[in-house]
Amino acid sequence: MCGIAGVLSKRGENVAPLVGSMLFSMASRGPDGAGVSFEGQVIRSQSVADLDLGAMRAQSVIGHSRLAIVGGTCGTQPFRSCDGRLTLEHNGEIYNYKELRARLEGRHAFSTETDSEVIVHLLEEHYNSCRDLLGAVRRTVAELDGVYALAIRDEATDTTVLARDRLGVRPMYYAENERMVAFASERKALWAVGLKEPTLRVLPGHALVIENARTKPQVQVAGLLKAKVLHRTVASAVAAYEDALVAAMKKRTQDVQRIGIIFSGGIDSVLVAYLASKMVPEVICYTCGVEGSSDLEFARQIADTLGLKLRVNELSQDRVEQLAPELIRVIEESNAGQIEVALPVYGAVELAKQDGIRIMLTGQGADELFAGYNWYSCVAEREGYRKLRKRMAQDLSLLYKETLEREDKITMAHSIELREPYLDLYVIKASMEIDLRLNVRPGDRFGKRIHRKLAEKLGIPHDVAFRIKEAAQHGSGMHDMLEAVARKNGFDEEAITARYLSELQLKEKMGSSQRYGYLFEKESKMWVAEPHVQMYLDSIVHKKEA
Repeated sequence: MCGIAGVLSKRGENVAPLVGSMLFSMASRGPDGAGVSFEGQVIRSQSVADLDLGAMRAQSVIGHSRLAIVGGTCGTQPFRSCDGRLTLEHNGEIYNYKELRARLEGRHAFSTETDSEVIVHLLEEHYNSCRDLLGAVRRTVAELDGVYALAIRDEATDTTVLARDRLGVRPMYYAENERMVAFASERKALWAVGLKEPTLRVLPGHALVIENARTKPQVQVAGLLKAKVLHRTVASAVAAYEDALVAAMKKRTQDVQRIGIIFSGGIDSVLVAYLASKMVPEVICYTCGVEGSSDLEFARQIADTLGLKLRVNELSQDRVEQLAPELIRVIEESNAGQIEVALPVYGAVELAKQDGIRIMLTGQGADELFAGYNWYSCVAEREGYRKLRKRMAQDLSLLYKETLEREDKITMAHSIELREPYLDLYVIKASMEIDLRLNVRPGDRFGKRIHRKLAEKLGIPHDVAFRIKEAAQHGSGMHDMLEAVARKNGFDEEAITARYLSELQLKEKMGSSQRYGYLFEKESKMWVAEPHVQMYLDSIVHKKEA
């Protein structure tokens, strides 16, 4: 994991100092090394602070800050191809890098043991073959098993390509004005150099080509693996899912001696923690909530039942009030639903940071893959299973902006790498090969039945595997706590104006519960943050801007 930043001048101006400002704005993403590339030169240092950018002059600069996970202390980016033509920056993890490296070693000179360096040599090989940089990127990402945001530069043609993994697990943003185009791992890096809205995303599975500091339309370079239904019995489905999930967990825990789990007591995080405990010498689960909340109660019970080490962060009202502005800064938005869910995650990660944890696992993605949301059964009943599959695929495709970017920023704010085993490509493929009728039924209270059945098969008790968990903001108590904070600050129903309600209607609907909440009628209200809470959070943004 790391931070990527780059500035390309449209007027031939010196932009080297701007890259320094960008890297400083997201310094927690890369405390273990930093580097820049400009005009064919690469300069590396032990930290962003050690980079002497004031002495550099260049009209195109890309910079990188590193969180060292794979390859030890030697692996500061950017990397150069053997022929010196390509420069690469990578944020993410490549799980098949050892196999790729074994194939490339006879023809390329490696200087580190990192997964990232493999990418530049693979790119070089494909570029020499097809003589087209975008084509080389397309061929390269087709071979990568992992998650990534890439910045690739060919100085000879003044061409830069930005690419993002299929699901958008790792973020990449860009913006431009009449003077420059810039890109970065976080929006705040763009804001740091005066580029305000609109800040745009490189879309999942897409690449953005920038030639002579001019952006072209994005093009798709990678898609999800396609799958047909193969498993129509519980036994067949559980066996296929077990193979895929165990393999995904092994990839994400190889060579790891100590790992943390974002733990809520729901079956998704429980299954990840349980499998990790069989693969990693030291596993610590971290949970956060309001004192007396159901998530904390169940997390303690389940950790005790399964023999898992658990640390708990109980947030008071004062602490939630302190964290609200910080969370808005970290996740770069004030959407109340996002803040409510981010609070318990932030609190859990905060504890992990105190313990010196460098890698954490999350249970994100299981609901979208195995029909875990309670409204999915309503879709099956009212619209049929074919429509449900389309709804779930849409929800999966939107995870990047509804969940993944938020949690990437929270963990990276604490210099921790987050890994998502349920979003392994082969776990996704296995889920799509399972008949949906095996996972959810009309009127079903549980959903993701194959997921739960696998948990039972592996040794997790039935009452844990089939526990119905509240949404994170409710189970952790953060929904009510944030509302209490809003009221304390003078924001209640009487503060809401008709004009504000009108503006609120224009805000983007986040999550399938809001996109098609009509399917579960009265229950839909519980999934929407109160307007006065949103008004309070918006006031924090306005205060900061003022």
